[in-house]
Amino acid sequence: MNVQVSTTKPAVGVPFEIAFHLNAIPQDFTPPSFKDFEIISGPNQSQNIQFINGSLSQSFSISYVLIPKKEGPVVINAAKAIVNGQTIYSSPITIDVQKGNSNYSAQSQQRTTAPQETSTNVSKEDIFVRTSINKKQCYIGEQITLTQKIYTRVELRGIQNVKFPHLEGFWSKNQENNRNIQLHIENIDGINYYVGEISTQYLFPQRSGKLTISPIEIECVVRKRSSRAPRDIWEQFFGVNTFEDHVVTLKSQPISIEVWDLPTTNKPANFSGAVGTNFNFKTEINKTKIPANEALQLKITISGTGNIPLIDAPKINFPQEFETYDPKITENISTANGVSGTKTFEYLIIPRQEGHYKLSDIQFSYFNPSTKNYVTIPSPEILIEVTPSTNTNNNAAQVYQQFKQEIKSEDNDIHFIKPYPFTLFKKHETFFNSTTHIALTLLPYLAMLAVFGFYQYQKTQRSDWASFQQKRAQKIAFKHLQLAEKTLKTGNTAEFYTAIIQALENYLTSKFKLQKSELSREKIKEIFKTYNISDELQKRYFDLMDTCELAKYAPIASQQSLENIYSSTQQLITDFEQTIKLS
Repeated sequence: MNVQVSTTKPAVGVPFEIAFHLNAIPQDFTPPSFKDFEIISGPNQSQNIQFINGSLSQSFSISYVLIPKKEGPVVINAAKAIVNGQTIYSSPITIDVQKGNSNYSAQSQQRTTAPQETSTNVSKEDIFVRTSINKKQCYIGEQITLTQKIYTRVELRGIQNVKFPHLEGFWSKNQENNRNIQLHIENIDGINYYVGEISTQYLFPQRSGKLTISPIEIECVVRKRSSRAPRDIWEQFFGVNTFEDHVVTLKSQPISIEVWDLPTTNKPANFSGAVGTNFNFKTEINKTKIPANEALQLKITISGTGNIPLIDAPKINFPQEFETYDPKITENISTANGVSGTKTFEYLIIPRQEGHYKLSDIQFSYFNPSTKNYVTIPSPEILIEVTPSTNTNNNAAQVYQQFKQEIKSEDNDIHFIKPYPFTLFKKHETFFNSTTHIALTLLPYLAMLAVFGFYQYQKTQRSDWASFQQKRAQKIAFKHLQLAEKTLKTGNTAEFYTAIIQALENYLTSKFKLQKSELSREKIKEIFKTYNISDELQKRYFDLMDTCELAKYAPIASQQSLENIYSSTQQLITDFEQTIKLS
């Protein structure tokens, strides 16, 4: 962290400027003590994007305008900042305050302490933000590319407080990109602008009709040469305020999109909503010959470009003799050039009876918006031979042989008869037919009943998958938080914010039985109202989501500690659980 002063020999009553500069955005900043000075301006903070030799760099500056109170040597101690979890300090600096005069003292008493003037002559032609899409007419489920760009012909010092548009009626996927905004020159109506892409999103309409994308709002810090005259000799000599920073609020125009229903002509019966291009469909089975009561695995893989995350599992008519479970679903999605990748469904199958079986009519259908036609991809028939079970118990006839014993002959069959009087004693009870014997005999059957009951309970839980996921919502969210904790240690902030957002979204979808496409701000507010979620909890949720999204696409605007965001997310989920249990 560097520290700079406008002069090392200021005079009493004469203002001078001290500034602290960092090449990263700190999570916390503590200035030194200015007890020997009067602060007339500051802290003046800016988060900057500097365009130098064709590349961008991030920086953070905070400055103060001070007036010395007494003459003589004065030490300004080190400032402290926390950057990426590490504490850094500036170097102490010593200034030699000179004797002032009454004119400067009088001027300092008259100087206003109001913040930097907010008026600016920056016009809409100097800097603006624009929202653009690659198509304004499309089908339900068709991919649309939404791009947010900033155009400027003035010096852009930083961006902050970005409010991304609400995407009501859309399911969206953000493009994963690097965290630096690359500027390039673009000519618009004969004027050259520096253009930077703020974000790219891929949208998939979920309903037909006219849908509107609201504007993006953003605050930009721009620097322009000041047109006012210097207020005193000090400013005239040192050139203070030759340039001034102004905060300009920009807002794009809303965009309307016409969304068509999918055609009903030639629509396949097994169509499950897949829309895109270059889809492939493949089925694999690990065994075609298997004994009864043993498990086999059927794997179905769908790949292509389009709304792959929204594709449901294909419908398969399994034989009644097959016991099946809900498929395990895995995704491998890329957003480099649109949403593409693979989605895999893995079925666990247990044939209960021997015989020859055939899995046929396994098909995948999708709608291609380029050709405006439905495409059906069939799978080859799968033949499965189920042989008799290898677990049949044939050892029952040998049980008696294991316990057969030969009768031992005795020399005297009749023992001596003891004459009267004599005393009779009761012999000890044998183990056979005793309470312990009966209990141990029944124990295996009771264990089998317990296992069977637990198996039926698990089967019932899996059949109502939504309720099962609802009970495990907190565990699912904390699992993603564990991933966020790992990225926190490695310093990968991009994956950290992604894991935080996924933890909150997966918690809501599991807890309130929602689909990802329903996670709009209005729907979430409606759910919160239904479950009597307090306004304070709602505000904490939306503030946390806005912070993470802003830090992900405009990282220079995030000033919160990653540890604070992690602990706030963990506490928020815990508070949600307690509130819902009490309601």
